[in-house]
Amino acid sequence: MTEPHEQSHQRPRKRRWPYVVLTASIVVAVGVTGVLVLGQGSGAKTEKGNQQPAGKTAPIDRSTLVEQEELDGKLGYAGKYDVTAAGGGGVITWLPKVGDPLGRGDAVYRVNDKPVPLLFGDKPFWRKLESGMEKGSDVLILEQNLNALGYAGFTVDEKFDTRTVAAVKKWQKKLGVEQTGWVDPSSVVVQPDTFRVSSVDVPLGSPAQGKVLSGTGTKRLVTVEVPVARQTLVQEGAQVEVRLPGGKTTTTGKITKVGTVADKPESDKDANAGAVIKVEVELDDVAAAGKLDGAPVDVLFISRRKENVLTVPVGALLALAEGGYAVEIVQPDGTGKLVAVELGMFAKGKVEVSGSGLDEGATVKVAGL
Repeated sequence: MTEPHEQSHQRPRKRRWPYVVLTASIVVAVGVTGVLVLGQGSGAKTEKGNQQPAGKTAPIDRSTLVEQEELDGKLGYAGKYDVTAAGGGGVITWLPKVGDPLGRGDAVYRVNDKPVPLLFGDKPFWRKLESGMEKGSDVLILEQNLNALGYAGFTVDEKFDTRTVAAVKKWQKKLGVEQTGWVDPSSVVVQPDTFRVSSVDVPLGSPAQGKVLSGTGTKRLVTVEVPVARQTLVQEGAQVEVRLPGGKTTTTGKITKVGTVADKPESDKDANAGAVIKVEVELDDVAAAGKLDGAPVDVLFISRRKENVLTVPVGALLALAEGGYAVEIVQPDGTGKLVAVELGMFAKGKVEVSGSGLDEGATVKVAGL
């Protein structure tokens, strides 16, 4: 096994192994009173006269070790929305504020002091919707929204008939606009879903045409640019840890989307930069992210996992004069017995150990606890 401190530090991207590096430093720093020698590689009982004073102890556990690789991520919101006024005359007399959430039926802005409401759909209206017109998907979108807003009495289909006219008039009365029974494309905004305002792009008094504002989805997520060479780290549905701004709060999340197109990283457009794929992570506890619109975060992906292995705290390792390591097992009579161990995986202050004379639940002495 390659010792942790021998790993290369010349990495093209941020790949920190804090636990492994820490482990190596602790192992080197472990002091031994006198010279520890294990004859024939077997356990050796310490002499009672040379016993060290009673110190901290810990049990030998059987557990799962997880090694993580850390990459830079960015906290933000999912999706992008651009709101454009379809013309029709008039000036903008009211605008929402950045951060405002807008849902179905809400006023996105006002023209000549009349609300322009939000409807949900996959395409904007491109013609005046009125009775007797040719059937179309835009009529279906309108009727789906009227039905969702609580207006009934018509069949939700692609036909604009007199019953649809009646529903439109009721809706217009509620909005406080003229009850015409028809809908002009300039009188509504059609977007796929609820969104939050991320920027307002025109001042009050502007003509009601062109781009008005931008938005994002309301779902919080973290995006990570993962080097193509490290794409084995990511898989949809896998759990990750997210260290939030400040470094003191950590929450969990789930990988919900793994990009399939490699591209240059946004933070480095240099021609020699390695290609990356974009990965999206949804937080399990959205409230943990607070109210920040965007912030840098650290995302810890599982790079290696070993289950059902015997582990001890790194501080239990003793460096032997003839090479290798041992742990000191506390026996029932209070004396210590040195047992040689083979080291396996290091993670989060613990190390996998194996060897003759190691039993789950046995107690070992630990330095620095």
